[in-house]
Amino acid sequence: MAREADPGEVGIEERKYVRLPTFMERGFVDLQNEVTAKRICCVCGTCAAFCDKITINEGEGGRKEPRFIENYDTVCGLCYAFCPRTFLPLPEIERRIFGEERKRAEGDTLGVYRSYYTVRSKKADIIEKGQDGGAVTSLLAYALDEGIIDCAVVTTSDNKPLQGLRGRGAGPHKWKPITKVARTYEELKEGAGTKYTIYPCVVGVKEAMEEGCNAIGFVGLPCQVQGLRKVQTAEQPYDVGIEKVRLVIGLFCMENFTEALLDFVASVKDLDEVNKFDIKGEEFLIYGYGGDRQAIRLDEVKEYISEGCLVCMDFTAELADISVGSVSSEEGWSTVFARTERGEEVVKGALEKGYIEAKEMEIEGLKSIRRLAKNKRIRAA
Repeated sequence: MAREADPGEVGIEERKYVRLPTFMERGFVDLQNEVTAKRICCVCGTCAAFCDKITINEGEGGRKEPRFIENYDTVCGLCYAFCPRTFLPLPEIERRIFGEERKRAEGDTLGVYRSYYTVRSKKADIIEKGQDGGAVTSLLAYALDEGIIDCAVVTTSDNKPLQGLRGRGAGPHKWKPITKVARTYEELKEGAGTKYTIYPCVVGVKEAMEEGCNAIGFVGLPCQVQGLRKVQTAEQPYDVGIEKVRLVIGLFCMENFTEALLDFVASVKDLDEVNKFDIKGEEFLIYGYGGDRQAIRLDEVKEYISEGCLVCMDFTAELADISVGSVSSEEGWSTVFARTERGEEVVKGALEKGYIEAKEMEIEGLKSIRRLAKNKRIRAA
C-alpha cells in the first residue's frame, strides 16, 4: 500500500525546484567545469563583479572567460551561485521581482510585463546619436535628472586600436566595447548606440560602487540581467552592495558576437568610417558617417556568434525593470516593455516630462516578438 506524502515532505520537494543559491557548496572549480569548460559562459561578468579573486581574461582561441587569480579556491560559493549558467530558478526569481500578484501568463514567451509601447526620444541630440530613436538613453536621462539613479552603467566604445588588425581599419577606432559609469547627460550620450560584441558589462556595477554611487542604473543584455537578478534575489550571507542597483534596463537579444567580428568588419570597411551597426531581419548593417549603408547577410557572420549565446532562451530580457528592442516598431522607434512597478513609473514619468513620446503597439507587433522569442527558446533547447 502506498504511503501518503507528509505535508512537510511535499513542501521540501517543492522548494528544491525554486531553491536560490546555497553557499559554501560549490566554488570556482565547479564553475569552470560546469560552465567555462562546456563553453556555455556568456561572459556577463557577474562572477568578476562580486568576487575580487576573479577576472575576465582571454582564454583558448581568444575567447574571454573568467579566471581565478589566486591558487586557493575558498569555495565561498559566490561565483557559482550568481552565474546565470549554473542554474536559473525563474519561478522564484520572478516571484521576488514582480510579486505574487503578477505572474507569467500561461505559455507566454515574453515574461511578466505591466504595459508595452513603441517609443522614441524627444531629444534631437539623442535621436541623432542613439539607436532606434534613443529610447534607452532618454529613459536613463529622466531617471538621472529625477534622482531615481545617481549614475548609469552603460556600454560605450574604446578609442584604442584593436590588436592584430591588419590593413584597412588597423588604426584607432571606436568599436571595442568598454563599460562607463555615466553621471551626466553628456556621458549618457557616449553610450548611445548598440555594440555587437561580447563584453562583461556587469563589472561596471562594481566600478560604480567603487566610485561611491548609491543608486545605480544598469543597461545590459538578457544574460547580464539574469546574473544581476540572481544576486539581488539570493538569500546569501555576504554584503555585496547589490541593494544599490535601483534600475535595470534590458535589451532584446537574439545573439551576440566575439571581438573577431570587428576583424571581419575591418576587412570590408575602415572602422574609423563606421557610424553605427544594426541588425534588421537577416542582415547585419554597417552605417558610415556619410549616410552610406552596407548590408552583410547574417549567415556570413554566423561563425562569430558567441558560443554562450546558443543556450540562452531569453530574447526580451524578461527579468529587467524595462525591456527595450527594435522588433515590431517602425524605423526610428523602439519597443518598450515596462515590467516592474519602478519600470512603469520611469516610462510614464519620462512621457509626462517630455523625454520620450510613445504610441500604442499593434497586436500583430506582439505576435512578431513572441514568434522570435519562441524561436530563440527552440534553438537553445
